[in-house]
Amino acid sequence: MINLDDVIDKINITQRDKKIIIGIPIIIFILSISVIALNGLSFGTDLEGGTMVTLTNFTTDGNELQAELRDHFGTADITVKSPTNIGSGPTYVEIPSNIDSDDVQEYFGEKYPGTDVSFSMFDPTVTSQFKSEAMKAIILAFIAMSIIVFIVFRTPIPSLTVVLSAISDITITVALMSALGINLTLGTIAALLMVIGYSVDSNILLTTRLLKRRGELVPKVKNAMKTGFTMTITTLCAMLALYIVSSHPTLESISIVLIFALSIDLMNTWCLNTGILMWFLERQHTDQKKRRSGS
Repeated sequence: MINLDDVIDKINITQRDKKIIIGIPIIIFILSISVIALNGLSFGTDLEGGTMVTLTNFTTDGNELQAELRDHFGTADITVKSPTNIGSGPTYVEIPSNIDSDDVQEYFGEKYPGTDVSFSMFDPTVTSQFKSEAMKAIILAFIAMSIIVFIVFRTPIPSLTVVLSAISDITITVALMSALGINLTLGTIAALLMVIGYSVDSNILLTTRLLKRRGELVPKVKNAMKTGFTMTITTLCAMLALYIVSSHPTLESISIVLIFALSIDLMNTWCLNTGILMWFLERQHTDQKKRRSGS
């Protein structure tokens, strides 16, 4: 059985070069911005408009159906999400708004008459409003989070570090979504909002332990890591279980985004934030010693 204390002792973050443990997350953060700028981000039908087709009692392979639909409608923007075992759950097809929904219904009616088919149409005008409101929700969440963090700590560097870690968590997660072709949907936006809350939670845990508890720095960091690792690994296990058993694309996308984000948060909290806080506290301690010796 793995002992968490042994794992933390082996990682031994307090003895690592602070330039490295701070620099690596920052480099990944900058690279992530470049990935998003170059690749952009694709949106699901609930944010971009289009037709969502749900097929039950469907026995055709999802990749074959996707190739068939792309060839028939002349676009590569059609996405098919099918269960791991054919016929074990519904197959979902996302078709962009530039393809007429009547043509889609006619196609499935002629090609797959024995399959149970349902259609959900998303009007581009309505979905653009959803997109705008979702983006506003993320921005307002960041603003509210930043205000609360500054009120709690009232010290610029620790407060800014918590905010930076949350921004980095979101940015790197979105970059992975961009690189892997995961659509931004209302479900994944909800997951990103959860990431903000979880990131702030783990970083406030660390910052509170280091700034407001008495004692030596190294034991405080190790105790905070033990609690933080337990929280994150527990949640990761729950998300992995959800990803494995889910057959609905919304649940699948939420779980995979949270798995990415929680893994990234481990790096940002226990490398970036910890490194900056250790540097800040050591510098603060040095300044206090200088003032005492000067007086």
